[in-house]
Amino acid sequence: MKGLGHVIVLVFAATVLNPLVSQSIPFTEALLCLKNFVYFHLMVQYWYHTEATIEYMENYLEEFHFHKVVFS
Repeated sequence: MKGLGHVIVLVFAATVLNPLVSQSIPFTEALLCLKNFVYFHLMVQYWYHTEATIEYMENYLEEFHFHKVVFS
């Protein structure tokens, strides 16, 4: 599953590589949402966590929730 996350981000980025001017902001928001979700998912799989990793995960989750509105 770890490799799949990176592949998903790359495939999604390639599909929105050349958006129209009106689509560039929503596509960027969608890419940021997906990126933060994948990074959060990868960090959750760590065997142990420190204060720093927990802070990273909180930031990724916060950014995911901020950008997920684009899919509405």
